[in-house]
Amino acid sequence: MATSRDPIALFSQYLGSAALVLMGLNQFIATRTPGLETIFGPLDRIYVLHKWLGVIAMVAIGLHDIIDAEMNGLRGGPLAGIAEDIGEISLYGLLILVLASVITFIPYHLWKWSHRLIGIFFALGAFHFFFIEKPFSNAEPLGLYISAFCLLGLISYTWMSVLRPMAPRGHGYTVSSVKHLGGLTEVELTPSGRGLKHKPGQFAFLSVSGSGLSEEHPFTLSGAPRQDRVLRFSIKDLGDYTRLFRDRVEQGMDATVSGPFGHFTMPSGRDPQVWVGAGIGITPFLAFAEHLKQRETGQVKLYYCVRERDDIPYAVELDKIAEAVSNLEVIIVNSAEGVRLTPERIATDLGGELARAHVFFCGPVAMRKALKSGLVLKGMRASRFHFEEFEMRTGIGLRRFAAWLWDRGNYAIEKRRKSGAHPAE
Repeated sequence: MATSRDPIALFSQYLGSAALVLMGLNQFIATRTPGLETIFGPLDRIYVLHKWLGVIAMVAIGLHDIIDAEMNGLRGGPLAGIAEDIGEISLYGLLILVLASVITFIPYHLWKWSHRLIGIFFALGAFHFFFIEKPFSNAEPLGLYISAFCLLGLISYTWMSVLRPMAPRGHGYTVSSVKHLGGLTEVELTPSGRGLKHKPGQFAFLSVSGSGLSEEHPFTLSGAPRQDRVLRFSIKDLGDYTRLFRDRVEQGMDATVSGPFGHFTMPSGRDPQVWVGAGIGITPFLAFAEHLKQRETGQVKLYYCVRERDDIPYAVELDKIAEAVSNLEVIIVNSAEGVRLTPERIATDLGGELARAHVFFCGPVAMRKALKSGLVLKGMRASRFHFEEFEMRTGIGLRRFAAWLWDRGNYAIEKRRKSGAHPAE
């Protein structure tokens, strides 16, 4: 057969097919369908998976375009020519939109709007697959397999873009309290119906009926579960939406909460625990600490890491809980005073119990990596270091790559200058 004599073209065909499988799966993952966390893990990890599936799909589809996929002896249907042109449109549309997705300085609302268009270009890619010339038919096992993922992606995109906005979703709430604590906005929500049932440490998607606040955003629930299912969110002014939220949210507004999500929850048993909350990363530990009143655990050390003395809005609340709960110790680590939290300090404070301890971390990635690597070297089991992705929307290191290129360029120029050569030569 012609296909056996042209392995490079066949490889290109399979690359395009693999890209469609990954994109169809990604469309499904974006639905946040119940049960996804059981299959793929907590939602914060699913967002990371979603990003890298998209990146890998784009690499595959880019290679598919570069590597000639045409084969002699293939027969296409009457729409094969149109399908080829539509495939080109799909390719360049997806490349532009996926690139925009990983450029993190693009404002969130623009990113989200452009992200929705990916489904349209995926649909064009699926049309390209269904009608293009290829070495297997749509009715063969491989064709059926790829078609199933194409249909899964199309159904998922239709649900997210058309049906889901019209369907009732989430739990209805009313904003019952608004407090401004430095750079934080704390809101309490009272359920209009049954309300949401959650575990300490989980997060949920919040939207408010006020002008400009209806867009869903994920925030950690900073209050422990209550019988009346009143919820508390503590939201830091970190971007356009959160600043708008601080300025416009008011008592009495209607709100919708979807979730809960995440597996960042306390373990059972009496093993010692270490909680590290850096800045706004303290929010899950507020719920953890409050929940200690209702359950028995081993000794808990909470390190509340801040940059300055005024940046400790929940110190008083945590101290009151520590007075009521004998096994909780709250330790303020203030970098403005020259104090840093190190693996050595944690190991020393635990007094030889590091190997038995569970460590929970919420804060900046660099700090997390430094603490984890240091604690593992000192005897902590890596599986007992628990964390949540602090930023769900992340890039792929483009800034670091650009900085590396810049440094390498400057190094080359300096080297040539010292050797006596002109940079332009």
